[in-house]
Amino acid sequence: MRLVTVGLLTPSAESAATLRAQVQATGLGRVCVEVTEYCRSKTDWSVRRFTETRPDVILVHAEEDVTAAIVSIQALHTAVPAAWILVCSSVVDAGTILTIVRAGARELIPTPVTPASLLQALHRYSEERERERQSETHVNGKIYAVCSAKPGSGATTVGINVAHSLADLPNAHVAFIDLAWPLGDVAAFLNTKPGFTLVDALGAAARLDPVLLESYMHRHNGFHVLPGFEDFVAGEVVHAAALSQLLEVVTQTYTHAVVDLSLSLPREALQIVTGMSSTIVAVLTSDLLSLRRADRLLKFLDGLNASDRVRLVLNRYRKSDEINERDIEKALGQPVAWKVGNDYQACMEAVNGGRAVLSASSKHLARDFRELSHQLAGHQTPEKRKGLMSLLPRPHSSV
Repeated sequence: MRLVTVGLLTPSAESAATLRAQVQATGLGRVCVEVTEYCRSKTDWSVRRFTETRPDVILVHAEEDVTAAIVSIQALHTAVPAAWILVCSSVVDAGTILTIVRAGARELIPTPVTPASLLQALHRYSEERERERQSETHVNGKIYAVCSAKPGSGATTVGINVAHSLADLPNAHVAFIDLAWPLGDVAAFLNTKPGFTLVDALGAAARLDPVLLESYMHRHNGFHVLPGFEDFVAGEVVHAAALSQLLEVVTQTYTHAVVDLSLSLPREALQIVTGMSSTIVAVLTSDLLSLRRADRLLKFLDGLNASDRVRLVLNRYRKSDEINERDIEKALGQPVAWKVGNDYQACMEAVNGGRAVLSASSKHLARDFRELSHQLAGHQTPEKRKGLMSLLPRPHSSV
């Protein structure tokens, strides 16, 4: 088994010597960098020592000055997100432990540290990395781009619920990538404050791999989320090469990835996303403006050589709509692949509660999203339950 490279961050040379001896005693770890001063920020010289050596695991001694240690953990997690941060501490207060974990710590190892407890932690690191390496060789995930020509049509709602439902499939590993421009809404939609966003992943594209990508992800109800832009940024920040590399690593890491695609992105970026997508889900509603814009969207996607992979989703569908499914298919010259019912209250409950509609109160919407997602992934959906009359014996036909 490959030795695990370990970095040490302690407040003194004495504690560094003790931890170094414990790492060596495991027979599985090798100390590659030692820093005997807590970090003050991610630009601190001590942080640069870790970014230059990039250890697999960082041991942080948090005993005398836990507050300073937490600041260091936050700085290291931002600068070296792929590293496992193991905190050695005797802290038992639940609130402090939660703060340490939120700062970026992977595990807490009780002090005094023993070779046995440290060896178990290093074994867990090695086993998880091995699982990830094995999955890399087998995963050839599919990307589903979800877009709409008319803002407010519910593309983000559809995308989040598709990801939520895909996560229920056997052996599924699902990601949601927020490519909304100029601001992403998914973090607010899911009521979370992400530590990392799309900007971080794109900025690290040159060295991105599945391990680093997952460290940027926010875990939410069975799937992983890469939140979009948090602030308005002038100029073009979605560079084609970085976006291409990001999506390539996404397909190596996840079995299914849903991309919330904004059509206001540069054309080159749109070509990359649509070109790598197995299906492009175009969301529309049954109103004249949405229909008009959907027609132009289909023509635009045809210009990107993506029209053969476009599937229409009629969102907020009601049988009483003045513009019905047949009218839409006739106007657009393309069938409606899926319909999602109209339940405003359930959608608002989900948004305000930071969860997918599938986990809210509407069983009808949940069914619609589940059928859409399973068919999108090529997974056979369970047959609908038959009525009680089907349980009665059939009458024999007369000869």
